[in-house]
Amino acid sequence: MLLTDTLIEDLHHFRIEMMRRSVGALQVVSPSTVGKSTGGGYAKFAGDGSPITQVYGVGHRGVPVDFAEIDEFYRGLTRNWEMVITPFAGSSVLGQAVKFGYVPDHIESVLAQHAEPATVDTIPGMEITVVDDDLSQWMKTSESGWSDRDELVDEFSELTQVLAAYPARRYLALVDNEPAATASLISIDGRYMFAGACTRPKFRRRGLQRALTQRRLSDAGVGSFVQVVAIPGSQSHRNLQRVGFQPLYSKLVMFRRENN
Repeated sequence: MLLTDTLIEDLHHFRIEMMRRSVGALQVVSPSTVGKSTGGGYAKFAGDGSPITQVYGVGHRGVPVDFAEIDEFYRGLTRNWEMVITPFAGSSVLGQAVKFGYVPDHIESVLAQHAEPATVDTIPGMEITVVDDDLSQWMKTSESGWSDRDELVDEFSELTQVLAAYPARRYLALVDNEPAATASLISIDGRYMFAGACTRPKFRRRGLQRALTQRRLSDAGVGSFVQVVAIPGSQSHRNLQRVGFQPLYSKLVMFRRENN
């Protein structure tokens, strides 16, 4: 897939719009959630310690970044937040971030494809359902998957509550009628993003996430543009490539940790 200027702009618009739309939805479970456009990107606070309390896409295509403004946005809300720097930021952004106390943490890859016809693998005892109203089973399964626990629990972490509030289509895979794995499909302006994929430990290595990926590709529709994020070289990264996803670019995740 050719990474054209148009595609770069479309990808940036998608992520910024996804952050904007999430703010109102997340206020249901985290009333303090706020967002702000800044430096060609977007800053969001979704709770102290939340994995989606982050700044994304600043410096895009050379837009000036006011790092002091970002610090001011988070002041009084949290001392720790994430900044995602894409390769399309101005050349000075990374150096400025380091000077303001941001520390590199890890690299993520963005993969994408124009969806091909997809047939969902047949796995003995598996059924995939779309969860619309009662999210309790989906949340319990997600909580177990993210926390590497086999048992289903009734108390949910902030991460699980946030994922449940995020505007998306949610999928639950059952094996012999037992909740086993979850996934989500985010749609914005006819483009899609895969998210929320996790599996309870005892159901791993059975191909459930592959089947959930195929189901989401089928629901997105042939020819639809679909993107997903994965850690380079991970099993998830390889599995995504096996179903047609191509790496487009990598982005750097940094953390701002204030000590004062």
